[in-house]
Amino acid sequence: MKSTYSQRLIKLADLNHHQTFFAGESSYFAVAQYVDTKDTVLLVLHGIDFKFPIFAGDIVTFESKVISVGRSTLTVYTKMYRSREPEKVAADGFATFSYLDENHHSRSHGITLTPETEEEKFLQQQALEVMEDSKKRALAMNEKKN
Repeated sequence: MKSTYSQRLIKLADLNHHQTFFAGESSYFAVAQYVDTKDTVLLVLHGIDFKFPIFAGDIVTFESKVISVGRSTLTVYTKMYRSREPEKVAADGFATFSYLDENHHSRSHGITLTPETEEEKFLQQQALEVMEDSKKRALAMNEKKN
């Protein structure tokens, strides 16, 4: 599975009201390796777990990879670390994107993935679990409305 790397200098404008960084955008870069992103939308941001804060002046590296696919979905695992401390993951999480046709309906992307390492197998299982949890929440919300 292909990893995408990007770096960013964290500026004051990037910080939240606690003066720490809020992340979430780099997963999109990983999706672009497989499909045209003009046909892709974020379906679910499953969450980002911060292990420690990122501050203004930190240079961070994002490593993202599509780790699981459905018929029309691509689930990305992203981890972030200070560029000078790659062994310490500052944050990580999953995001799922949907591949769409010209009428904004989901369509098959035809992508298959095979995990190559034990870590990829583990992350693929985690991705399937977070996606299943999201589906259950969506069903519960729809039932509550009716």
